[in-house]
Amino acid sequence: MNIQLGLWVDDLRLGVKQALQLIKPLQVEAIGLDAFGAEISPRTLGPSARRDLAQFIRSRGTVLAAMRADVGGRRLSDAKSLDVNLAKIREALQLASDLGAANLVVPGGYVAAANDIDNATARATLSEAARTLAGFASSSRTRLSWLGGQESPEILAEFLGSVDSGGMLEVDLNPGAYVMRGIDPSKALNALSSRVAMATAADHYRGGAEAPFGMGDVRWGETLIGLSTLKRASAIPILASCTLDGQRAQMLATAYQRLAALRKNPVG
Repeated sequence: MNIQLGLWVDDLRLGVKQALQLIKPLQVEAIGLDAFGAEISPRTLGPSARRDLAQFIRSRGTVLAAMRADVGGRRLSDAKSLDVNLAKIREALQLASDLGAANLVVPGGYVAAANDIDNATARATLSEAARTLAGFASSSRTRLSWLGGQESPEILAEFLGSVDSGGMLEVDLNPGAYVMRGIDPSKALNALSSRVAMATAADHYRGGAEAPFGMGDVRWGETLIGLSTLKRASAIPILASCTLDGQRAQMLATAYQRLAALRKNPVG
């Protein structure tokens, strides 16, 4: 399978170096980091600190597959804060590039349907934001991936096609978010297949909350098979995530090990 497995390190709620030391026995292939975390920030991490962090990650035997740039609030649908938020994302993109991250994941916000009059203003603002992000991506070696899952995959596919005909914006597929809303992840993968660059692996109950990995309703074996059929020049990162209270380290380790077993035998 053309798949690279890893986890979102910030979900451990530890410092970066402490977290990487903790997961060393797992021999994790790839990691994801928050670009706006307590330890890492585009405005506080200078050139030498960026070089040191990139070297430390490589010395752990892993690669930085992605960073996440969540500006919070209404994200990119709020016209009043759009310029400020886009500036923050541009800084995060430069940080991701300096650290050698392949992807920068941007949670843009809920995308309304083109004929949704009530949310027309928010969609117009998101359209402006997406066009700007596509421009950022065109001049960066780091890919920009829109976090999918809040809206139907067909609407997201139509939206991205309407603002980015050149395919500069990609997608971080979140199967759990689709299952939570009663949507089959395979349907989402089919609708977004030309843009899916990576995936977030957090399990969910159908119509409900996040579940411990393997106990929810996402059929992860099928999902891995579907992702492995995508024609990509490089391996597709699948990063385990967990926001549940409790033993995060154990839950993320379980998720990673389960994904590794499914990669070997997806029908097992």
